[in-house]
Amino acid sequence: MNGQPSSHNKFRAWQRIMTSINSVAEKCAGLFLLGMVISISISVFARLLYTYTGVPWSVPWAEELGRYMMVGSVFIGGAVAAYHLRLIGVDVFITAIPERIARWLRFLAHVLTLALALLLVWKSIQLIQLGLRQWSPAMEVPMAYVYILMGIGCVLMCANTFTHAVRELLNVDLPRQESVEMEEAMEIKNSMGSPL
Repeated sequence: MNGQPSSHNKFRAWQRIMTSINSVAEKCAGLFLLGMVISISISVFARLLYTYTGVPWSVPWAEELGRYMMVGSVFIGGAVAAYHLRLIGVDVFITAIPERIARWLRFLAHVLTLALALLLVWKSIQLIQLGLRQWSPAMEVPMAYVYILMGIGCVLMCANTFTHAVRELLNVDLPRQESVEMEEAMEIKNSMGSPL
């Protein structure tokens, strides 16, 4: 035995699984972002071509595809940001109070974030049901495909936030990669606060 409770060992195994899932999700969010840039670039190029040459090249699907890619990038990227603790938050009070109280405040923040993410999952399920009866105007695909991206991102955000809430309850350290990133962020914060 390594001296740690079995709950800690199970949680570390869960963390490894979540790290793998978020690694794939991060790549998907990047691909959505790349796809958005390419499709919007095609749309802009088509407009410029028409403006300067008069060639009537219409690509309404490109703008629509870019919009849908942005939805995927935002929701899946937001879930990954939640995993890496990169969502916007005010932590000035957390850093000024004792660690034991700060831990419970972080736990409360994770619970509130989890409640919001669960609400978004519920709303995305409703939108998916509605989207089965709606079709996009330019590409003529069911809108449910777009809303599924929202649902996937919100479910992943729930899993990530739940992971952090349990981590605070068990008082388990961050995985090495996240702890290094947090140390770097604290160094930057401290260097900004020091006089030049």
